[in-house]
Amino acid sequence: MDDAIFSAAEAAVYDRQMRLWGVEAQKRLQNARVLVSGLSTLGSELVKNLVLAGMGVTLHDTEPVTQTAVDSQLFLSKEDLGKNRAEACLPRVQELNPLVQVTSETKPFTNLPDDFYKQFTVVCLVGADLDTEIRLDVLCRSFGTVLYAARSFGLHGIVFADLGEHTFRRDTVGADSALNEPQMIKFPTLEEAQKVQWSSLQSSRKRAPQLPQVFVKNQLLQGFKRQKGGTALTSNDQLYFIQYAKEQFVINGLDEDYLLPDELQALVCIADTELVPVCAILAGVMGQEVVRAVSQKDEPICNYFCFDGATGISTEETGSGKRAKRVWVVAAAAARQEFCGFHALRCIHENKGQ
Repeated sequence: MDDAIFSAAEAAVYDRQMRLWGVEAQKRLQNARVLVSGLSTLGSELVKNLVLAGMGVTLHDTEPVTQTAVDSQLFLSKEDLGKNRAEACLPRVQELNPLVQVTSETKPFTNLPDDFYKQFTVVCLVGADLDTEIRLDVLCRSFGTVLYAARSFGLHGIVFADLGEHTFRRDTVGADSALNEPQMIKFPTLEEAQKVQWSSLQSSRKRAPQLPQVFVKNQLLQGFKRQKGGTALTSNDQLYFIQYAKEQFVINGLDEDYLLPDELQALVCIADTELVPVCAILAGVMGQEVVRAVSQKDEPICNYFCFDGATGISTEETGSGKRAKRVWVVAAAAARQEFCGFHALRCIHENKGQ
């Protein structure tokens, strides 16, 4: 490929990115189509990153715009109150990058045909329930579509990635140039990952990263909501949630008091709460990972990314039903801006939220 495949406008807008990851990778990004479902604070931050990178996006949401949404994201204003979130966000998303195609979809998943997802290179689910995530993971696998499922709750955030069988290259020079050869990794499905006992992710080595509490908390919240039929948690659920958590700790080989009652009560209170700084960091990591998946450059996360805003620590967990591996991947400060192009907009967004 050469620069002639880009228009003058595209070459001007994407010049820095092409220097960063190459012309071929940028063309792959521009040919990609991404579905982002869930235009919450996290979802809108992710959309911003993808559109600025040059990817076409379909916005999917069934919820109306609330005052909380207006206060926490840059695509909405008070004039949008009551409108569908996807439709309300679309004009301002398109304004960010007129060179990409942005569309919206407002039908619930239950009203969309299975082959609807076949048109997408990547599907990103934000805040979806566990059953929906598992069902769409199966569908996306059958179409060769990459799936990410993410949520943010309080100071915590988590991303699940299923790239199926994924081939990538590392950009290295000198003595390590042999690592440039294509490498292939296989990802477990979400259903397989859900079956892994939590205690198997613990390490007996003192200095090794331990099972992230963020992972456990997410599993508890998703499992309890599934048991409740998907409804939001309230203070009335606290006692039931504590009992449920203790049962799950034992089932998964952990101490019954792995998390104390006060911690579990607090978890119920933040279960459906998003914080803008946490969402900005998590969306930066997700945007970076979508770029890696589409461009096939550099090794992607495999297969859970957990962020704890209370400690500033991020970890990667591989739960595949086999022996788990765990590595430190990136500190919060680096996660915030390893993905290029969003400095000014992020400042605008954070100032608006103050």
